[in-house]
Amino acid sequence: MDNNLQTIDTEMNQIVDAFSSDNEQTLMEMTGQSSTPKKEGLSRININYDTETDDGASLTRGDWKVFYEGEYLYSKEILFRPILRTFEWSHYNAEEGTFTCKSVQKPTMSGYFPDTEGGSKCGRIPASEEEKLSEDDPTRLKSRSAVCNQVIYGMVSGTLNKANGDKVKLNNHPVVAYFKRSGFIPMSNFINSLTKQKKIMQKVWIKLGTHKNKKGSVTYWTPVPTLSSECVVTDEDKALMKKFAETVKAHNENIMNQYRDASKLVLSEKNENLADDFNVANA
Repeated sequence: MDNNLQTIDTEMNQIVDAFSSDNEQTLMEMTGQSSTPKKEGLSRININYDTETDDGASLTRGDWKVFYEGEYLYSKEILFRPILRTFEWSHYNAEEGTFTCKSVQKPTMSGYFPDTEGGSKCGRIPASEEEKLSEDDPTRLKSRSAVCNQVIYGMVSGTLNKANGDKVKLNNHPVVAYFKRSGFIPMSNFINSLTKQKKIMQKVWIKLGTHKNKKGSVTYWTPVPTLSSECVVTDEDKALMKKFAETVKAHNENIMNQYRDASKLVLSEKNENLADDFNVANA
């Protein structure tokens, strides 16, 4: 029997057993009625582009937002402390609202980035190669749509607001931030400035604000990082670094599994094409 079908059968049996034994808590959890918050993954920080919540509460575009305990918190500025930085490539399909390709995460931008399509960097090729291709060449178009993400794992502290205005204080809350496109350079330049000052990013708190930009009819915000304060590395910070590293390793393992499967398909298609060419040549 298919493993997926076995899992479904097991879940159905658990629902029946919970109902038969009057175990209401388990029954509600199994049928999606539980009020107990589900275990969350790593919180992500973003710049908010929404004008209101689903419930109609007004929001300020350009504020930072952090997902915390099942809802978003907002603030014009946040304190952010980077612990681990990696880079990855991705391709996002805006029409479908999904990533069609993602690569492994690496601590540097150089070298090969295996991706879920069995290639590298989600199809990105060097600019010198792009220039040789026509504007409408599929390879060039795919290359230009691949985006490099600066992924920074760290902590957020400070007082933020719920959508209804209630204040929530965060203290060293673990988060991940993806800085790409217009947000890539500001963060990269700031970290480079720390390097020139011989400061390591793990020993500073950054005040993150935003800057409003307009390009034609498009309005967008970019991060504005400034040095807030310096700190020391604690044992808790070292433990958190290990957890972040484990997160990256798990991500890369998942990507590599897809990379190997996709590589087999690509190789199989190439062999079929070669066989077809051979047959035509000998026809």
